[in-house]
Amino acid sequence: MSHFGIRLSTIAFIALTSTANAQVQFQRIAQLATTNEATRPFSGGRKVEFSPDNKKVIAAFFGSTVQLFDLEKNVPIGEPIRTAGDGEVGFVNDEVGYTADWKSLRLWDANTGQQIGDSIPHQLREDTVIQPAIHPTGRYLATRATMTSVHLWNVADRRPIAEPMHFSAEVQAIRFSDDGLFLFVNTEGTVHAIGADNGKTVAGPIASTGLFQYFPKQQRLVTTEQTSTAVNQLVVRSTDQQGWPETHRATLSGTLVRFLAIHDDQVLVHTTKNNRTPELFAFRIDEPETRIEIETTADRAFGLVVPPDSRYWISTNIRDIKCQEFGKSEPLWQKQIPPSGFDQHLYPLDNEHFAIRDKQEHFSIYKVADGSEVWRQAGVKQCRLTKNLLALCKSDGVEIWRME
Repeated sequence: MSHFGIRLSTIAFIALTSTANAQVQFQRIAQLATTNEATRPFSGGRKVEFSPDNKKVIAAFFGSTVQLFDLEKNVPIGEPIRTAGDGEVGFVNDEVGYTADWKSLRLWDANTGQQIGDSIPHQLREDTVIQPAIHPTGRYLATRATMTSVHLWNVADRRPIAEPMHFSAEVQAIRFSDDGLFLFVNTEGTVHAIGADNGKTVAGPIASTGLFQYFPKQQRLVTTEQTSTAVNQLVVRSTDQQGWPETHRATLSGTLVRFLAIHDDQVLVHTTKNNRTPELFAFRIDEPETRIEIETTADRAFGLVVPPDSRYWISTNIRDIKCQEFGKSEPLWQKQIPPSGFDQHLYPLDNEHFAIRDKQEHFSIYKVADGSEVWRQAGVKQCRLTKNLLALCKSDGVEIWRME
């Protein structure tokens, strides 16, 4: 018997007008709800992912249940899938979804909901739940076969491309490069580059704290290291030379929080000083020695997001939210927000909008131009945003909204 109650088609329609007089419309197109069992400490939606073509979703619910759903037909795909634990879910490509249990990964036909072949080894643990790596073309995937090994697979025939790759430390993350040439394996303290089509080591082990960014057009890898005296350093490496040698190294003045790729050739670095005040700077990959300081008046560490066009950056802290244009010292706008602690998650939506989910599980969409709030939902535990679609995980299930 199905554990889902599906409410279909146009369930809600909301039209809101921002202070900039640009109308934003939100249409709830589907809701996947589970039976609320009082014996469970948690209920409702846990995680949701869109297919690459945004025509389907795969939703995971507390209680080890997963459902595929067709957004065009507004119908569930197949029966609910029972899993061995609250692991990962997602899509390999438009036709194939996956569920990752504690010891294995299973592939599912995204059109019928039927399992494809046998399960593939993929080890999870409560303190290290990681996603499998999905190749940009959907042709390959990589799993953590054991806590210290990675296995590369051909999706079409579900056969291994090479023998499992073993490492001396726990595998903490795996991902393919955007150009599809490499599989990056992040272990405790190192990163390895593996050939995506043959499973052979290209470079590594390279010292890394876990934060790194690959720039295919410039053929550069930016990594971060921590010295024996706990000093953070940023390192640039050339990926068009054998062994990926170091070409530039710079010491950071504080603790590294994050760094983001802006455009195709620049890096934005965010650090925190000893007094907890943030510091921002950017540099071009082809001129790493030239550092561009970015002024900020924030007095504490903050959340940070950059819209796709990389014209502005938006930040929040415990007191306020503000938007600043790159290259200008004065904020475009700044306003107070209700206090919600430091647990605020920012999400880029498009060049005109961004979203925040705060500690009280309020999910809001704001305009980049003036910071006006155009939409709000309560009780949002997790979310997924893609193009004009929003998937919100709540205690009573998963809601899918279209933004126009």
